[in-house]
Amino acid sequence: MKRCVQGEGIEMKTMRGWVKTGLIVSLFLLPLHALAEEMETIFVEGDETFLAGYSCAAPPAGSSAPILCEARISQLLPPFYFEIDWQIAAESGERTVTGIAIRRQGEAEPFQTISDVGSSVKPTTDNNGFEVTDLNFDGHLDFRLLAETTAGPNALYRNWLWSSRDMRFINHAKLDEIVSPEFDPDTQEITSRWRASAAEGGVDIYVWESGDPVLIHRETDRYDGAGCTRFFYDRIGGRLEPTGEGPCA
Repeated sequence: MKRCVQGEGIEMKTMRGWVKTGLIVSLFLLPLHALAEEMETIFVEGDETFLAGYSCAAPPAGSSAPILCEARISQLLPPFYFEIDWQIAAESGERTVTGIAIRRQGEAEPFQTISDVGSSVKPTTDNNGFEVTDLNFDGHLDFRLLAETTAGPNALYRNWLWSSRDMRFINHAKLDEIVSPEFDPDTQEITSRWRASAAEGGVDIYVWESGDPVLIHRETDRYDGAGCTRFFYDRIGGRLEPTGEGPCA
């Protein structure tokens, strides 16, 4: 079986309290509709009966105040507020997230704090790449942050999936290993566009099985003096097997 995937070359600390700055207090005391006017809101399409979304407010220039984000992950849950603490690393000059405190609307204390974040990127990266989307297609939105700044197209993320059983976000190490993942709710597939070198790149397709992403299809483009050849692989009998080759599209 061959599948052609189109694409270009393959990328707590505890809560300190809302009195840190007047900005934090003013933002989180605003009603939801007013808060949306203060932040740039990004809407995520989901269930027809539920319009999810998230928004973030970066700290003022020169301030060490946390990044503040608000998200709706489910029509059955109240909005969540994320307080993302960070510091500038002395050696690299990158903004390193030191902790995340997450609280529900109407509650003063966080219901979850995350200390092992693993996100360190250039300060010019908006909100360290914070994004809320349905990573495992279960109807609840999850969140992720960029893991690091990369010079090439390969981007790695730190991913946390919402657990309805535990009522908290759980880091998913196997998902963290997938390069530049794109999530398609229609096909329920994860597409990874990667590049190994100037002479080799490709596209991987994953699906969720038993709570883990499983690689089911790969297309690898290899360049040499004669041109470019595309190699196809598919999961057969639990293993990725070569299934054909042809010219690169």
